[in-house]
Amino acid sequence: MSASIKEVNDLMQEFDDIAKLAASVAREKVPELVSEMQRIRREAEDHETPTCLSTLKFHQITHMNTVIDTLIAFIGGAQAETLNEGISRAGHEHDLYTLEVARLLGIPQAPISPGTTANP
Repeated sequence: MSASIKEVNDLMQEFDDIAKLAASVAREKVPELVSEMQRIRREAEDHETPTCLSTLKFHQITHMNTVIDTLIAFIGGAQAETLNEGISRAGHEHDLYTLEVARLLGIPQAPISPGTTANP
């Protein structure tokens, strides 16, 4: 993996680890995890990347924003439909991110059908 892609991916992995934790803790613990995810997102936004990684960074930031927004909605007591929509959008952006990493690394990928994910 190129150094530039690895730097972007390291932030994504750190974010994903905290997002997984947020899905399994009590509601009152979620705000502190959201704060940590916001810190990582700001770091990702500020991280200088080559122009060739702009699509990757776009999907990374969009995914992070969607996860954070969905968790904030959860904390605020949003309806299940709203939360499910956010989860779906976040998953879709993560899939697009994963496909872009594969494209950048030259790894052939089968197309993703609606309703499936890049990571089985």
